[in-house]
Amino acid sequence: MKYLMAGLLALLCGFFLADFLFRQQASEVKTPGNIPFDHALHGDSIGLDCSHCHTGVTYQAHAYLPSKTDCMDCHRLPLTENPGIEKLDSALSRAEEFPWVHKRVLPEHVVFHHGLHFAAGVQCSDCHGSTEKIQKNRYGGERFTMQNCLDCHSGKTFEGRGYKKAAIHCGACHR
Repeated sequence: MKYLMAGLLALLCGFFLADFLFRQQASEVKTPGNIPFDHALHGDSIGLDCSHCHTGVTYQAHAYLPSKTDCMDCHRLPLTENPGIEKLDSALSRAEEFPWVHKRVLPEHVVFHHGLHFAAGVQCSDCHGSTEKIQKNRYGGERFTMQNCLDCHSGKTFEGRGYKKAAIHCGACHR
């Protein structure tokens, strides 16, 4: 009996270890029909501001992803006819209204408010990098770390840009 219990315990531990080591990681962003999105084409080429597609970024905590209606509002215009539009229209017609899902990168206990940073004059590219960097890494820029935030809040990151120093006490960003 003693060996049976030990065997069952070992088997159970083996299952937990296997699950931990080999489980599928959740994808950070899902896209309908795997349609590539080019931030540089939308931003640099035609001059769209980030807030055009990422509503809420200028006044809310979140920078929301666009709905399929948001995409098709522009892509239905006669000036944007190209073979890719038909593929986009086909994929979006089968998609949910909000087909793109963003997985939170920051831990749940970290509070970040896009609108407050926008009001302070921080530009999207300050944290997310250029449209070229965003294209390589869907979140843009480097992985966000506490040290990066502290460097910015203490004035080290963008010296000479005129940003005011921000709170660096724990309660300002952690709940």
